[in-house]
Amino acid sequence: MGRLDIQFLDQGLHRVLFDAMPMPAFVVDSDVNILECNAAAARLLKNKRQTRKLQRGGDILQCLHVTDSPEGCGHSAACTRCELREAVNEAFRGVPVTRRWAAMELKQHSKPAKVNLRVSCQPITYGKSAFVLLVLEGLN
Repeated sequence: MGRLDIQFLDQGLHRVLFDAMPMPAFVVDSDVNILECNAAAARLLKNKRQTRKLQRGGDILQCLHVTDSPEGCGHSAACTRCELREAVNEAFRGVPVTRRWAAMELKQHSKPAKVNLRVSCQPITYGKSAFVLLVLEGLN
């Protein structure tokens, strides 16, 4: 899967529509690597889109468990119970997830915090590649 697979997000109406969404939205692969994010997500993460691409969701959201394993996000015991990762996996199995509550342990404002998010995941196919549109509500 290369940059060309998600070229449709880089120009025109698709980009405008994606950026117009008021909630943070991400295009992710099966390992929850961020391939693209919308303007709301970029503002929330206080970083340019380019520097955040190809990082896993736990890294970007500053999950407290990202350092539990040398391999990072997706590889610790806590990751097997990660509700965000499970929602993405369900979407990759063809089951959309709509506004499901997910309890996360994140670093917010430099402090550990338990955060309840609404997670929506929609499977999408572009060309021969499968992705998931991940929308998060409740991040501040």
